[in-house]
Amino acid sequence: MSPLEAIMIVAFSVLMSGVALPVLIRSGHQYHLLDRPGRHKRHKEPVPFLGGVALFVAIWLTVAFLLLVFPASMAELSGMLPYILAGAMLVGGIGFIDDLRSLPAWVKLGVEVMAGVVLYMGGLRIDPVSIPFCGQVEVGEFSLVITVLWVVGLTNSINLIDGLDGLAGGVSLIGALTLTAVGNLYHIGVTLVFAYALIGFLVIFLRYNRYPARIFLGDSGSLQIGYYFAVLSLMVPLKSFTAAALYLPLMALGVPILESITSTARRLLRRKSVMRADRRHLFHYLALAGLTPRQIVVIFWLVSLAFGLFSLAMFFWDRILVFSFLVLFMVVISAAFFIFVSGRSRTKRRSGKTL
Repeated sequence: MSPLEAIMIVAFSVLMSGVALPVLIRSGHQYHLLDRPGRHKRHKEPVPFLGGVALFVAIWLTVAFLLLVFPASMAELSGMLPYILAGAMLVGGIGFIDDLRSLPAWVKLGVEVMAGVVLYMGGLRIDPVSIPFCGQVEVGEFSLVITVLWVVGLTNSINLIDGLDGLAGGVSLIGALTLTAVGNLYHIGVTLVFAYALIGFLVIFLRYNRYPARIFLGDSGSLQIGYYFAVLSLMVPLKSFTAAALYLPLMALGVPILESITSTARRLLRRKSVMRADRRHLFHYLALAGLTPRQIVVIFWLVSLAFGLFSLAMFFWDRILVFSFLVLFMVVISAAFFIFVSGRSRTKRRSGKTL
C-alpha cells in the first residue's frame, strides 16, 4: 500500500467521522439515546452513547470507498471482507443492544464467540501459534478454540478501560498508530486498512470525547475497536510468518490487555463473574488515590506510548534484549502503581482519622 493510499484512507475516515459524530450527538439527545449517570459511572450528565454507530459508519464507508477507488490494492482482502463485516455487525449490534438495555453477560459472550467463529471461517485464524523467541507451534484442531479465545479477549480489552473521557480512545489511537508503524516496517501495509481507518475515526472522536465528553463509544464502540484490533492481529500473520506476527500487535495493546488480565484474575480470585462490571479497575484505584481524571488519562496514554515504542524497538534491536527491558519496565510500573496507590490510601485514611 502506497503512502498516498494510506493518507487517503485516514482522510476519508476523518471526513466520514466529522460528518457522522455531530449528527449522532444531536440525534442521541433528540431520541434520548443517552448514557445516564448511575452506578459504576463517573459522568454527571446524560451523554449520547452512539460513538459505536459513528465508528461503524466511518470504517465501512471507508472500506467501500477503497473498493471503488483502489480495487487492485484491495483485491487481496476482498475475500475476507464479508466475514469481517459480519463479525463487526455481530459485535457492534450486540453492543448497541446492551447500550439500550443491559444484557446478560452470557448473551454478549455468545455473540462474541460467534464473531470469532465467523472470522475463522473467513480464513482469519491462529495456526500455527507464534511463541516469542521459540518459533511456531502447530495447533491443528485446537486452532478454532485458540482463535475464538483470542478474538473474544481482544474484543473485550478496550471495553474494560472505557471508563474515563478520552481514555479508551487515546489508548486505541496509540495502539493503531503503533500497528501501522510496525506493519510498514515489516512491509505488510495492505493488511492495515482497518488501522488507518481507525486512526481517522479516533482523531475526530477524541475531539468530542475529551473531558467533559459530548459522546461516548458505548459498548458498541469499545467492543468494535477491540474486534478490529483482533482482526488486525490475525491479518498480520497472513503476510508475515515470523514469531513476531502475533506478539507485536499484543505489545501495542499492552495497557488494555494488562487491564483485561488483572480484571479477570481479580474476579476469579474473588469468585465473581468475569463479565460483571465493577469499580476495581486500575484507573479506579488511581482515582481513589486522589488523581484527577485528566491525570489518569495522561498516565495511561504515556504507558501505552511506552508499549508502542517497545514494539518498534523490536524491529531495530535485539528482541531478547528489548523484551528483557520490557519485562523490567512492567515490573517497575507495577511496583510504582502499588506503592503509590497504597501510600495515598494510607495518607487519606490517616487524614480521615485526624479529622
